[in-house]
Amino acid sequence: MPYEFKTDSIPEELAACVNNSVLSIFETMFGKAPVSEDASSNSAGEGVVGIISFVGDITWLLMVTLPKKSAESLAFKFAGFDLAYDSPEMGDVVGELANVLAGDIVARLANDEVKVAMSLPTIMKGHNVEPLLPRGVPSHMMQFTLDDDEVFVKIAGAREGLGKRPGT
Repeated sequence: MPYEFKTDSIPEELAACVNNSVLSIFETMFGKAPVSEDASSNSAGEGVVGIISFVGDITWLLMVTLPKKSAESLAFKFAGFDLAYDSPEMGDVVGELANVLAGDIVARLANDEVKVAMSLPTIMKGHNVEPLLPRGVPSHMMQFTLDDDEVFVKIAGAREGLGKRPGT
């Protein structure tokens, strides 16, 4: 299977699938595709994170982070009305954004005959918020800009045996 986690790195096919999904979904939602940036810049700071896990032929996590400075602007572009960063609805918007992205990724994986089921989104908000992953879990960070806004997308894989294929 081409999406198999064989080493301590994310399969190139999965990283490309997620990248292409972000470009496509953001272009559909915001009217233009974001620019993929070198993710070497510091992503630390205050923000809102939407996390969705995938279980099936491959087991992995998708983490979509909107830094505080971008969250209100992107929420307005997504929802069509102003939302304060500290409002409860901000978590709803980030969760829905992650959910839409995850649904597109599931469809893209299905086209490649990779079956996965996705979880409901989990939302975290705070300073330097990121789930702690087990040692040795492969991960890959992507950064996108849309006008003056930034979005960070991190994918993290799971070791063999941490998830079950659908129907087993």
